[in-house]
Amino acid sequence: MKCMITMGLLWAGLACLALVFSTSALAAEVVPDQQGPVLADDGADTTRILAIFEAISQVPRCSKDEERIAAWLVQWAEERGFPVKTDEFLNVLISVPAAEGYADAPVVALQAHMDMVCQKTADSDHDFTTDPIRLVREGDWLRATDTTLGADDGIGMAIALFLAEEPGLKHPALELLFTTDEEVDMSGAEGLAEDALKAERFINIDSETEGFVTLGAAGGVKLEITLPLAFTPLSPGQAMYSLRVDGLLGGHSGVEIHKNRANANVLVARALDEAIPFRLISFAGGSADNAITPASELILALEPEHDDALRARIAAFEQEIRDEYPEETGFSVTLQALANPADAALSATDSARLIELILAIPQGVYEWSEIFPGLPETSNNIGILLTTDAALELTVFHRGFSPEKLENLAREIEQTAAQAGAATNRRSQFPAWPPNPEAALYKKALVAYERAFSTPLQTEVVHAGLECGFIAEKYPHMEIISIGPTMEYVHTPKERLHVPSVERVALFLRELLKDLDQ
Repeated sequence: MKCMITMGLLWAGLACLALVFSTSALAAEVVPDQQGPVLADDGADTTRILAIFEAISQVPRCSKDEERIAAWLVQWAEERGFPVKTDEFLNVLISVPAAEGYADAPVVALQAHMDMVCQKTADSDHDFTTDPIRLVREGDWLRATDTTLGADDGIGMAIALFLAEEPGLKHPALELLFTTDEEVDMSGAEGLAEDALKAERFINIDSETEGFVTLGAAGGVKLEITLPLAFTPLSPGQAMYSLRVDGLLGGHSGVEIHKNRANANVLVARALDEAIPFRLISFAGGSADNAITPASELILALEPEHDDALRARIAAFEQEIRDEYPEETGFSVTLQALANPADAALSATDSARLIELILAIPQGVYEWSEIFPGLPETSNNIGILLTTDAALELTVFHRGFSPEKLENLAREIEQTAAQAGAATNRRSQFPAWPPNPEAALYKKALVAYERAFSTPLQTEVVHAGLECGFIAEKYPHMEIISIGPTMEYVHTPKERLHVPSVERVALFLRELLKDLDQ
């Protein structure tokens, strides 16, 4: 469930700007599941947008596997006679001519990313490289069967395509920009040429709460840590166990990092951070660096005389975690004896050293903002952990608004790794998006939303990363906002989209584009 914290702040130049971050959960009526996205009583706009989203969902589009969805977008544009370009990063740019009376208005970009986080339940046989996403409608909500839904950001794509061919829509010339690899390293936005866009106004459709406009976002650094490991033969008579933490909420490591959600990689390490000697055979948890890890498993060897102590430790640990994380109602920890022996394991000393490294790396909120109460300033997430036959490989993702503080956190983690004998590599880095409350686009958005719905549009600054940071860096004078329909449990197999919010976003964009005639 997403919480909402309102910060009544005065911002220079504005009489009163209510800054809000995170989201509010919307109650859903319990109804039978229905295969497919559309219900009979859906409005015409909702039906058309969901039909486009369903078509998008037929095309595999995990990060770094976007060739097919890029080709689908090119074909979509060519079939409608819209000029379309691609670049070496597979970004797709579709040009839509201005409506009558808007020829002299500044060009507006509508942007979404084409890739999705590909996560599935432990028992799912879904193949993301070949299988379509199977959509399931539950009343006002749309989800997928045992996988991420991909509404982040497939629904942003669908809304932009819907508007591009909307009959009679009043709008300036539009550039529909669909970028690649947002969920991994934002290399599409980073690689976009500085002269690719003619637009002076930029609307990102990748936010996750309808009724909010995002005006700024954190920057981030993704760091790979490699700790060399030496496995040696196991001694005869040692028992083998699987220690598994499962059932955690997980979630987005930006917008949900402040919610006191447990990270399974860290919990497994904590469970074994006791004076019980063991030998590590394997350790694996997480498949996305931008998701809080919901499950993790460590295989270990143990002398039989330590069996009772380990079981007592795990029992005490389970209660400790339930007390510390009361919202993790699905949490489970299991210790299971294994019959099949392994050939090799780390020494007890090296096993303890590995656990110490994991626990020395910060997890969760590192520092809170002094400007926006309740908003993280910097954070870190241990997203992916895997032991091979030669090394421990970690991928961590730290975020922050201040470049200086973000750099300090990155250096601290690099130093911690170095002290443990590990090497580090900064795989990617993306800039923060500084808020600009004086932008004309933002002010027009406030007016258009209130006219459409007779309620104020609220403003947020988010701890998540958005491609808007790269756009602001490449186009310093670009006016930028981010909006989107309401989603929950993003980056997990529980991901779901609030369908009525989709039509509201489309209506809002109609009103806003109509106002952008000068």
